[in-house]
Formats: sequence, C-alpha cells, structure tokens
Amino acid sequence: MPAIHLAAVVLWLLAMGQAMPPGSARDGWEAIQRGDAEKAASAFRQALTLNPQDAQSLAGAGMAAHLLGRDDQAMSSLKRALAIRPDYAYAAYVLAQVAYAQADLDLAIKSLEKVIALSPGSPGVYQQLQDWKREASLHASFNAQPGVRFNILFEGPEQRPIADRVATILERAYANVGKALNTYPPETISAILYTKEQFRAITHAPGWAAGAYDGRIRIPVLGALRVPGELERVVTHEFVHAAINSVAPRGVPVWLNEGLATYFEPTDHAWLERRLRTAPQLLPVRTLESSFGELDGEEALLAYAQSWAAAGLLVQRLGPNFPVFLQYVGNGTSVEQALLLFNITDADLRRAWTSRSHR
Repeated sequence: MPAIHLAAVVLWLLAMGQAMPPGSARDGWEAIQRGDAEKAASAFRQALTLNPQDAQSLAGAGMAAHLLGRDDQAMSSLKRALAIRPDYAYAAYVLAQVAYAQADLDLAIKSLEKVIALSPGSPGVYQQLQDWKREASLHASFNAQPGVRFNILFEGPEQRPIADRVATILERAYANVGKALNTYPPETISAILYTKEQFRAITHAPGWAAGAYDGRIRIPVLGALRVPGELERVVTHEFVHAAINSVAPRGVPVWLNEGLATYFEPTDHAWLERRLRTAPQLLPVRTLESSFGELDGEEALLAYAQSWAAAGLLVQRLGPNFPVFLQYVGNGTSVEQALLLFNITDADLRRAWTSRSHR
C-alpha cells in the first residue's frame, strides 16, 4: 500500500479548522508537504522535546515515520496523539491507513469509524470503511493455517491442498530469496487465497494481475493445482515484494521492485526476452517509475519485461554487493547515488538496459 497522499496533511488541518502550528512543528508539516520525511521527523522530534504532549506534533511524527517506512513508530506516535486528543480526526485517519498497511484490519476499521464520527461527510472515507468491513467479513469465514513465518487464510476444506502447496512454496522462497537478498522478514506474513471474483473485489487489481502484495500476499487460486508451476511463480513473485519491503520499505522504484520480483520467479523468462525483442518501442522510464496498475495488458507485459531486464543487470553487476545496494536505496539514497557507491553510473545501467532490450 502506498504512503498516504501528502496533500491530505494540509487538507485535514484546514478541514478541522486548525491553524498551522508555529516553530519546529510548522517546519515539520512544511517538510512533509515537500516530501522531505527526514527533515519532518527531525523537526517533530525537536517540537516534542519542547512539548511532549503536543498531539499535532505527535501526529506529524507519526506521518513522517510512515513516510520513512517505520510503521511501528508511526502507530506508536499516532496512538499517543489520540490518547491526548481523542477527537483528533487527522490522527485517527492516518492511524487507520497505517494499521491497514500493517494488516491490523480491526484497528483500521475502528480508526476509520472514529474519523467518520468526528468528521462526517467524506464519501471516499465512507467507501473505504465499507470496503474494509466487507474484507473483514469475508476473512472471518476463512480457515486459517497458522505458522511461524506464514499464516495462510483460505476458504473451505476444498482449498486446503492449495493452502498446503502455497505454504511449501513460501518456505522455499523464504530460504532462496532470503539468501539472495540477505534478508529474512521477521514478521509473520499473511497469505490469503481467493476466488478470482473475491480477489478483484478486495484488491481492485487490473484484470491481468495474477496476485498482489499490500502487506499481505493475496492470490486468486481457482484451478491452481492444475498449473502448479504458475502457482509457484506467482506466490514467489509476491513473496519477493514482502522481502523487499522488509529490507527497504521505502525508496525502491516500481521498476526495481517489480523487476526483482520477476527476476526471482522460478521459471523460464525466455518469453520476456521475446517481448523485448518484438516491442516496436520501449516504454519510457517515467512510466516504469509509477504503478503498473494503470497499464493495459500488453503495456504491462512490456513493463515487466523491461523491469526484469534492468533488475537482472543490477543483480549481475553488483553481485554480492546487491543486498547492500538495496539497503542504501531503502534508507533514502536514490538509485543513481547508490550505484555510484559501487562505481556504476546511471548512464552505464541505461546503456546496458537498452542493449539487452534490443539484442
């Protein structure tokens, strides 16, 4: 799930009739508007040193932590803000989004209900609440196969063989991908198995999507055991997203995230090579930096092919340094700057990328 839209900060402050605070707290909100989460976090720390009970600064600190990928810190700050000011709708709204990203659907729903009670009148917030309630109701009817690393949710005993297969695939991916990226997600990851209709209703994913990751792995599995290779490909792909989120919860461009997930799929990628060779022209890089969800089927295939080629080049060029590179990116270093640390320029990468795409 993407970080909360930055414009929401000012809109909520204005909607609640709250003036921008003075001093370091104001600097924090302005830094959030600019997208500078590091400076925002620093400003709110300073403000809280002067006034530890300032709910607005606590909410700002929570927002900054969320933007930095530190959702445990974000939830702590937001809960403290609401303990001091139970009527603080903005803090409740941000807490709802962070809780959902952390797979705490109960807290997300309760927080959004508080928002609507405090500040009714937003159709978007109301619709989101209804969507989350439908999801919670659906999951309540599912069976659970709990484990130390993975919690599998599935509908009915007829899906248990698929759940068993998914659990086996995830354990294998945990070992293989973990070794390659030098990261092993410490938290228990939920994997939820749906019918195709349930999957579309919950995720609102495009028709071509075979899976999704938003803090939970979500897979449509109808007929999955008839094509076990495809099930392994999709489950592994989504687990890679979880592994990347564990080591680099922010800053990883979409092309690198999707490219790595595709690169580590246990399958023959010759079809991606063919897609690159037969493309009349490549998609611009700026298209690959945004969500692929807005692309049509053919464009999405090309986007995944280009991303796979670029990610594969990085893995090969960086070798054992790749996990360190990924950590730098996750800590806020741009891809271009992180590459320079290993004596690779962005131009080098783009030339190799283009060459591979046309050979």
